[in-house]
Amino acid sequence: MWRFLTPARVAALQPFLAQYRVVREGDGHRQASPDYYRKLPSVAEDHPQAGEWRVRRETYHHLLRHVLAEGPLPVRVLDVGAGSAWLSHRLAELGHHTVAVDVLDDEADGLGAARHYTSKFPIVQADFNALPFLPHQFDLVVFNGSLHYAHDVADVLVRAREMLAPGGALVVMDSPMFHADRDGRMMTAEQARRFRFEYGLATVVPAGAGYLTFPSLEDAAGTLQMQPAFLPSRGPLVWRLKRRLSSLRLGRAPASFGLWVAR
Repeated sequence: MWRFLTPARVAALQPFLAQYRVVREGDGHRQASPDYYRKLPSVAEDHPQAGEWRVRRETYHHLLRHVLAEGPLPVRVLDVGAGSAWLSHRLAELGHHTVAVDVLDDEADGLGAARHYTSKFPIVQADFNALPFLPHQFDLVVFNGSLHYAHDVADVLVRAREMLAPGGALVVMDSPMFHADRDGRMMTAEQARRFRFEYGLATVVPAGAGYLTFPSLEDAAGTLQMQPAFLPSRGPLVWRLKRRLSSLRLGRAPASFGLWVAR
C-alpha cells in the first residue's frame, strides 16, 4: 500500500474513522470472510444491507453499460473513496487498469481488504484534496459512494478533472442526492440521531455535508465545461416502499442514488 497521508492528517482523521468503524460494524459491513468481498456488489439475501447492495449492484451495471461500454478498452480508472476496493477488483478482472484510493486502510472494511482479491492493482492511501497523480493520467475518475464526504465538492471535482485524459469522464456512484439542501440537511440530522441512539456516540463527527444536490453538481459541471447526466438506481420494490413511507413520515424527499456522469 502506498501511503500519502501526513501524520497530522492521520491524527485529524482519527475521530471520524473511529466513528465510521463503529457505524459500519453495526450496519453489517465489516466482514471476516474473503468470499464476501470477492462477491461484492452481490450479497446474500439475508445480509442486513441487502437492499443497499442491490442499489449498488444496479449502479455498477449502469457504469458497465453506459460508460465503460462506450469507449476504447481497456480504461484507466481512478477509484476514489474505494473502501474495500471491490470496484477496482471487479474492473481489474475485466481487464481495466485500476487504482484504488481511500483514507481508510482498515483490513475489514477499507483498503486492507484488497488482500482477499486475486486481481492486482495499486492501492493508495490518500486524501480527496491531495491525490498524488499526474494530470491526464486517467480516462475515468470514479467517486464510489464517497463524494458526499468531501468538504468542498466543487474543488474536489476540479482537481479530479485535471487528472482526466481528453475525452475522459467524472463519475459519482451512489452518494445520496437531493434537489434541495433542506432535505439533505434533514437526512444528516436523522443519521446523527440514529448514530447517537443505536451506537451510543456522544458526539457525531461530520465529514463533509453528507449529501450532494443536483443543482450544485450541475454548477460544478458547468464550471468544468462538462455535460452531466444522471442514471437513477431504484433498488428492490420493498426497499423503495420503506424509504418512501419513512420520508413521508419525516416530511422530506427521499435521497436519490445512482450514477452521475460528466463528460
